[in-house]
Amino acid sequence: MALISIVLILFFLMMTGIVYNEINTGVQETLKYYSSDNLFNRFFVLGKTVDDATSYAIDPATICVVGVNEFNEITMLDSGGGVMDADVLEYSLDYTMQSGSEFGIVPKYRLLYYKNRIGPGYRIAFADSTRYFVNLKDMLFASGILFLGTLLVLYIIYRQMAKIFVKPVEKAWTQQQNFIADASHELKTPLTVILANCDLLLSHPTETVDEQIKWVESTNEEASHMKELVNKMLFLAKNEAMRPQQIYDVFNLSDLVTKVMLQFEPVAYEAGVEIASQIEPDVEIRADGTAVNQIIHILVDNAVKYAGIGGNVQVNLKKTKTHVFLSTHNSGAPIPAEDLPHIFERFYRSDKARTSGSGYGLGLAICKSLAEQQNADISVTSDAEHGTEFTVRFSKPRGRKKVSEK
Repeated sequence: MALISIVLILFFLMMTGIVYNEINTGVQETLKYYSSDNLFNRFFVLGKTVDDATSYAIDPATICVVGVNEFNEITMLDSGGGVMDADVLEYSLDYTMQSGSEFGIVPKYRLLYYKNRIGPGYRIAFADSTRYFVNLKDMLFASGILFLGTLLVLYIIYRQMAKIFVKPVEKAWTQQQNFIADASHELKTPLTVILANCDLLLSHPTETVDEQIKWVESTNEEASHMKELVNKMLFLAKNEAMRPQQIYDVFNLSDLVTKVMLQFEPVAYEAGVEIASQIEPDVEIRADGTAVNQIIHILVDNAVKYAGIGGNVQVNLKKTKTHVFLSTHNSGAPIPAEDLPHIFERFYRSDKARTSGSGYGLGLAICKSLAEQQNADISVTSDAEHGTEFTVRFSKPRGRKKVSEK
């Protein structure tokens, strides 16, 4: 805004200088025109304007032309419409003759003048400068108002644009800060447990592995959790840094969803959850099969985990003329409305009443990242009456040709 203001100020000064020069040039040409001949000796031709050089900055009725010889004696006084007092005329003539410029102003009486050499003497045209200064004042005032108004409008526009452009950066910065804080928190717990277990093992150096097996197993379990967390973080970082090369091909999504459902039946049984599906046959999409398989695993696993004992999970797959919809629905405690906009953020976990304390809040973030790679949209709805439903919308393929995309 400061740089733009500087440019506008320079532009304003340049335009003001141009207009000021135009006004001065017009006044100078007008006075030069009147001082070149006697007003009373002009010949006017009907149908032709003689005063072509008349400036709007001076009133021709106030012009007075005075002729002087080489001895600075007045030889001619053509007052026209302007009448000059004798003292004013004397002072103005002295000031003008002593001045080295042809055009200027008599400061004491604010009279504009032009000194035109005619033979051995001069012919000087004087004019009242009231209209001249009024025009300059009006020009500066109008230009100033226009300049300030332009600055104000630009300030409002740029302020709104700044809010729009900075908002994604601010959001990304906030997410990055939250990511660092959450990652540190998630890594702190297993590291604390591992260090505590190591201290216990070191405090009993004479005992065998069998005697300290519970601390060894605890350390191994926490290390496995850390490895899983780090792998997920690396996966997200890799996907966000650059889109990996994938082979997109048309494949049967119905068969893939059915296969994943069979894999989760024992998991659901162990969790006390009833799982069902409604899958349209021979539904095809063009995508990376590995990524889509991971999306289905994450969504079904999430549905089973939060359905609760005695709950139910429903997986649906249907198609329309232009899109394919894959959805998972589960009963159980709904996601609070204030949490829905953040559910796909990294490390974000909703109300603790819905969680079992496991997981890192990265699954849905990975799911969203994978969906975006497939040019698919993922959304969520949740309320107490209808439960929680995640929906992935894929575009239907237009052909069966295998393509490689980045």
